[in-house]
Amino acid sequence: MGVRWGINSLRLKKITGRTYAIEYPSSVGIYVLDDNSCILIDSGAGEVYARRTMKIIEARGWHIIGIINTHSHGDHSGGNKYIQDAAGCSIYASPMEAAYLNHPVLAAYSLYHSVPMQALKSKYYTVPAGTINTAIDADSIEFLGERFTVWNLPGHSLGHIGIETPDKVLFAGDSLSEARIISKHSFPHLEDVESQFHSLELLKKSELIYLSHGGLVENKDRIINSNYELLINNLALMEELIKEECTREQIIKKLADNQVFDVKESNYFRLMTSTAAYLAFLQNTGRAGVAVKEGRLLFHANN
Repeated sequence: MGVRWGINSLRLKKITGRTYAIEYPSSVGIYVLDDNSCILIDSGAGEVYARRTMKIIEARGWHIIGIINTHSHGDHSGGNKYIQDAAGCSIYASPMEAAYLNHPVLAAYSLYHSVPMQALKSKYYTVPAGTINTAIDADSIEFLGERFTVWNLPGHSLGHIGIETPDKVLFAGDSLSEARIISKHSFPHLEDVESQFHSLELLKKSELIYLSHGGLVENKDRIINSNYELLINNLALMEELIKEECTREQIIKKLADNQVFDVKESNYFRLMTSTAAYLAFLQNTGRAGVAVKEGRLLFHANN
């Protein structure tokens, strides 16, 4: 009688060689080493997914020796602590993201600029702390003599990285948005527009791209171009909105009124961050100006 892997194993997809992915709403990458140990790229959106991941890994006879986080957002790092406690593995991230992962309050603090309100103490903003054993500050990292290339892909977050396995599969995290996601969410989370432009140029050099939300990219040039157009369109929209002076809060309302997005308590500060990123780019490139009037910070277009 054959081995029955169970329904969870149906989520496990072989990409090529010894590179796999467990397909969740926020997927987990896997690379299997010669001794059946394995490296995870991201850990999923919390303990529920982490438990499923452990079952899938154990059913295959693999054991986890490391997790590499593309970035610190909770849907990518929420399983860190559970998996680290269960497997005794090390966790790796870029220096910037390691700071957020080792000190989870920083994520909410960076949005709210003080001890956060209760609304920001969620699994997305305040991730259970694992222990980041190594901050990756190099262009590669090795496990059992096998080399993983580290791609610096900031924009979505300040220290975002991609990890390319020895099979040349680049787990690109949230550095790209798949077309289906863009059609639903035309204003994705962004922290640095200039860096995002640079990251899109760098991604053109990749061979195979796997996205945490969207899976294996079939038409790399089309997806990269659509992300580039999204940045251009959102910058143009922002310039249009500030032809008359307004605050960030007023811009959020205008975007909501124009049905660009729905504003909720759960996403307000993320939308504020993305809005600020676009405004900073416009101001830093001379396309917008700022002024303080009557106790308000106002933005205006320069053309």
